[in-house]
Amino acid sequence: MDYSEIKEMELLGHNAWVAEEKMRIGGWLLRADHGVTRRANSVLPLESPNLSLPIAINSVIEFYRCRDLIPRFQMTEASQPSGLDSELEQRGFSIGLQVEVWTANLSTLLATQTELKTVLLPQATDDWIETYKISSGHDPLTMSVRLEIMERTSLPRTYAIAMVEEITAAIGFGVVERPWLGIFGIATHPDMRRRGAAIAVNIALGDWAQKLGAEYAYLLVEKENRFAKALYTKLGFKHAYRYWYRELLGAKEQRSRSC
Repeated sequence: MDYSEIKEMELLGHNAWVAEEKMRIGGWLLRADHGVTRRANSVLPLESPNLSLPIAINSVIEFYRCRDLIPRFQMTEASQPSGLDSELEQRGFSIGLQVEVWTANLSTLLATQTELKTVLLPQATDDWIETYKISSGHDPLTMSVRLEIMERTSLPRTYAIAMVEEITAAIGFGVVERPWLGIFGIATHPDMRRRGAAIAVNIALGDWAQKLGAEYAYLLVEKENRFAKALYTKLGFKHAYRYWYRELLGAKEQRSRSC
């Protein structure tokens, strides 16, 4: 992908996974939401901050320190300005989680067949939430914030369930911003793995999105998650680009007096 395409994809993810608090420093988007999920608690540096780089970075550190959060940037090859990653490294920001963005044509995804029953929901039900909680291991507070993030987007969204013998086996969340479907939160109940439930959820989300006019899908895979990569390769997804987090660990304890 070229830089303009990467920026477009990063903005799609930003619009689909919406933090409670947002602020701009020029072309940088600062996001905060109780420390739950890195995406919702990081800077998305799409364009120049329109400030000198040291001042802009100091402003970011102040923003997160005042909220008792780790100062964090979501970085790609297209992040601006061009020397940002090197400057952050010099300032003590270490590399954190590394993630790959994979994409596919919906026609390819929907060529896969499934016999499992799937259900699409306008809101997350207790059953959907419980499956997500059990499969992810998130505590109640984290689950609450994650659900609020999902409900906050103004774009078309849906919650999907795949069932095995009338039991909820896997769940997922989809957001459409034409021509793209964003697939998030795919999770399979530990007792229901290797039965094709996650595949069925992806197909259900793809079918829903295609009816809304979407043509492509994207999703996020942690760099070391070989199982997920094998699954999505089977569904026709391919690696598009990667992003990584730069984090100033220990900085949140240094709360500024001006907060």
